Amino acid sequence: MTKKFSTICQHLGEEKGAFCDSVVPPLFETVNFYFKNFREAADYFAGSKTGRYYYTRVLNPTTEVLEKKLAALEGGEACKCFASGMGAIGAAIMGTARAGDHVVCVAAVYKNTHRILTEIAPRYNISTTFISGKSIDEFERAIRPETRIIYLESPSSSKYSLQDLGAVAGLAKSKGIITMIDNTCATPFNQNPLAFGIDLVIHSGSKYLNGHGDVLMGAVIGSKDLVGGIAGKEHYLMGNILPPFESWLVLRGLRSFPVRMEHFNRVGLEIAEFLEEHPAVARVYYPMLASHPQHHLALRQMRGAGSLLAVELKGGPAKAARFIDSLRYFKIAASWGGYESLVWYPMIAKPDAGPEYMDLHDVNPSMVRIFIGMEDIEDIKEDLDQALRKD
Repeated sequence: MTKKFSTICQHLGEEKGAFCDSVVPPLFETVNFYFKNFREAADYFAGSKTGRYYYTRVLNPTTEVLEKKLAALEGGEACKCFASGMGAIGAAIMGTARAGDHVVCVAAVYKNTHRILTEIAPRYNISTTFISGKSIDEFERAIRPETRIIYLESPSSSKYSLQDLGAVAGLAKSKGIITMIDNTCATPFNQNPLAFGIDLVIHSGSKYLNGHGDVLMGAVIGSKDLVGGIAGKEHYLMGNILPPFESWLVLRGLRSFPVRMEHFNRVGLEIAEFLEEHPAVARVYYPMLASHPQHHLALRQMRGAGSLLAVELKGGPAKAARFIDSLRYFKIAASWGGYESLVWYPMIAKPDAGPEYMDLHDVNPSMVRIFIGMEDIEDIKEDLDQALRKD
């Protein structure tokens, strides 16, 4: 029987009778799982006895339930959870590429993914070509004989630019290239890249998946072969695992995940439309707005866009600073995806950046990133309006 999205969040991996009939899966906060006798231990290491646990760095029952749910939500065969989103990103890239390989990556990728590809990968003789990713011709021109990976982030978390997932996957498969995507912004509720032919999906579960702002977590989802290859080395061999307590907290977050995403999709679009009409706003970046340059692609690939958006304000960086400091319900913080509304200035760490940096990362001095949380939408509108009107 095929389970629907919300049913997966509530029930998958928690069949009746499991965990001593506990309604909530227990937290297995243990390092070791003991063997009943010598023969059982010998059979385990000989590979002839499966379906049991040995050491939490390898597999833990609490984390296993979470991995089963996340794999099913994305339509993948397997999932491994990591200690952070960056742990998952680094493991996916470095666990797939080899010395001498080449990566094609979208330029507006998350800044720390960019750092892995420019600061760590070159140490292992892995090179990268960055492109805007807005046309399939760009990908085709960037591919070399040694290209091993095409890395996507659609939508990006700056100007929410998109890539055509089906077209990129088709091109990559014709040339034997592995595709991977950071799907954090869209989530499996709004977009399923594997259904378009993408090979690996990466998430920072610290955002929407957990939804409470209290867990660092990452995930890699795909085929058993690809995920298994990463799991055997870059995951448990290097200790890059999600501990049981954090797994338990994310399982808690998944209970409300579908309801939260329905809310975020609704209020995200409503606030984007509200801001687009505001006299103090020069431009709003949100894929579900008709004004977004890739709106038709968004409608084809996505079911919604959550409540993360960016605005360019009239008045430049001084106006952006006044706006941020005038908000009452928004905390100034870099992350997003929880219950609380947040605001961030993307150029806060690079106030003197030049045009090349801004073009590469799809940012400018007038841009502010906004996340709409779970507050009443009319209170949020009033707060945004009063802050935008401050001179």
